Amino acid sequence: MGTIDPNADVLNILRRDPLQSALTSNTIRGFHISKQFSDNSASITSLDYDPSGNKCITTSSDESLRIYDCVRGKREQVLYSKKYGCNLAQFTSQTGCVAYASTKINDTIRYLSYDTNQYIRYFVGHSRRVTSLQRSPTAATVLSAALDGIVNVWDLGAVKPVSTVTPACVRGSVEERGITAAYDPSGMVIAVAVGSAELQLYDVREVSKGPFKSQSILGAASQALVAGIQFIPPLGDHLLLAMTDGSCHLFDSFSLRHCASLRGTSLQGAVNGGNPGSTNGVGGDGLALSKMQGAHLGQNVTVTPDGKTVIVGGQSGSISFWSILGCTSAEALDCNVSASQPPVFVPDGVWSGSHDGPVGVCAFNPHIMECITGAQTLAIWTSSSNY
Repeated sequence: MGTIDPNADVLNILRRDPLQSALTSNTIRGFHISKQFSDNSASITSLDYDPSGNKCITTSSDESLRIYDCVRGKREQVLYSKKYGCNLAQFTSQTGCVAYASTKINDTIRYLSYDTNQYIRYFVGHSRRVTSLQRSPTAATVLSAALDGIVNVWDLGAVKPVSTVTPACVRGSVEERGITAAYDPSGMVIAVAVGSAELQLYDVREVSKGPFKSQSILGAASQALVAGIQFIPPLGDHLLLAMTDGSCHLFDSFSLRHCASLRGTSLQGAVNGGNPGSTNGVGGDGLALSKMQGAHLGQNVTVTPDGKTVIVGGQSGSISFWSILGCTSAEALDCNVSASQPPVFVPDGVWSGSHDGPVGVCAFNPHIMECITGAQTLAIWTSSSNY
């Protein structure tokens, strides 16, 4: 008991579905750095897993895209986008292909075969910096939002967006307040956050008809912007907003009610930051771009696949975590309905180990018990706890 058969398939040992495994508090606390890579010459700006969890791709301010084998802990491939820059790379439903946003010259989304290092097509439809890019979990589409105020749904087989909407910015302009968007786990709902003022839900089949639900958020006094938005797995019944002041906020994805705030990250002050070396040649993106990039476009915030723990990379290089089960349970929601302010939670702990600089990306593997974080170095974290 407790020993590992040296002849056993390593893949089968590692591939313990976290949704079925015991992602207990001890397991979360036991995460430590198992391997580090020092491949980049500048900060890592985005990270995405492929649908299987076997691979991940990163982008960097050094204008490289790097693909890693997450099971064997090896770098597989390096590609460059020196002319146009790169950010927000996403694996697509097409094997061997990724889509990523340009950061120089123009704001085109580029669809690339990394097997052949050739572009398949260009998605032209934004005139300002792209702030969100996500593949659909169920269809051959990608979702984008940009500081031109436009949200597009792109079919991978077409050059024009299949759906377009320009959400209303109720306070100020999108260039000043920012915009970000995400698919829910079913791929049927799109959530859009415009600045810190409005949260909107769209039916993906009827995007052009406008939101079926909208709600003012966080109050008129808030100076923080929404840097990134994501639905909490596995059901998507809550939304997590990463803010430019380093805080995170949980919302019920049906009522859009503010359920809880997560504070105490080492990100405070990120609102003044920016992403060095990522100046867009077309310019004109205003204050929102600097603030959102200073908060890493929310790429430094992740949720475990069971939806019970939020993990955030901080400006100091540390990794903090919060248990949110008490924020999202039915009992907690009932207790918070009458509260004038949602409860505020501080971190449950900090992982043992850190980066030398601000953590720009943090993502928990959907299928393997590992988390990957990145500053200028990339770190693979695994748990020392028996799970």
